[in-house]
Amino acid sequence: MERAWAELAPPRWVDSARAIYELLPFQRYRQLPFVDLAYDPRREEHWADAARIADFASWLPEGEATVLDVGPGDGWPSIPLAAVRSDARVIGLEPAPRRTEVCRTNARRLGIPNASFLTGDATAVPLAGESIDLVTASYSLEESAGPQRAMRELRRVLRRGGVLRVAYQRWELPQPEVEAISLLEGASGLLYQYVRRVQLPSIERRYTLLVPADGAAAAIHTEALIAASEAPRVLGETRLEPDSPLGAPLLERLAPHALDSLAVELRRWTTEELIADLEVAGFSEVWGTLHSGERGRAYGRERIASDDPVILEEFDALTREIGERAAATDGAGMVTARR
Repeated sequence: MERAWAELAPPRWVDSARAIYELLPFQRYRQLPFVDLAYDPRREEHWADAARIADFASWLPEGEATVLDVGPGDGWPSIPLAAVRSDARVIGLEPAPRRTEVCRTNARRLGIPNASFLTGDATAVPLAGESIDLVTASYSLEESAGPQRAMRELRRVLRRGGVLRVAYQRWELPQPEVEAISLLEGASGLLYQYVRRVQLPSIERRYTLLVPADGAAAAIHTEALIAASEAPRVLGETRLEPDSPLGAPLLERLAPHALDSLAVELRRWTTEELIADLEVAGFSEVWGTLHSGERGRAYGRERIASDDPVILEEFDALTREIGERAAATDGAGMVTARR
């Protein structure tokens, strides 16, 4: 498939901001808990996200503090974290300009004055050294233009004793290599994405074809979307089976209509690899903990299945306890690095 892409739609190799996030009208298509939707105890993903916000907040010192949130997308976790800690200043650093504007719009709409947003990459943080108490990175550190440089930059801006708290996609694939596709609605057209994930070395290559939202390309895209809905799933996307019509045959049909073709290669980590890289970057202590979101999701799933109603006040208390306990328990789901 990679060879077919190189022949049929030679891509421009760029960073993830331009290859993925600048092309999307909204992150998770306006389904972000708290940011887009009020917390709902009947939805397990809301338990997961609320528990992670409690986790992040647990690393902040009491009183006035400053948080740098790397890659907030459409404002998560920046905005809900700023809402939980109204005495803290939260700065979201987002490399995709479109996402930055959406973040600012969402913060204004929700009335969160202590969340502000800058456009930039974590490899060159536009902040003074030792000015930040907590850095949060939720599935974003691996998306930076250079993860190792980003780690050194984040250490630079942290105050002594400050913490970098990282949620990341643990690289534990169901098989040595996984291929998948996605068919999406973009901000300026329709998107056809192909991704190849490899366990060793831990990398992901993602290719994106932008085509018009009308005419022949739109008809082909819609036909493929229907076929993809009936295909097996893997890691949240449509698994690309050998000889699938959703692979090279679909690319061949869409390529003549392409408005742009982009590609990005991303570094991924196992827990051990991430800890090792953070130690090389100069952090004094690095350790893994349980994943607060996974713990929150599991508990929420049980409560939802039990048909035992949960009022919002109980939801807030339970997710806070889950998040704080997970953050303080050794494990391999998330990573903490102390300057």
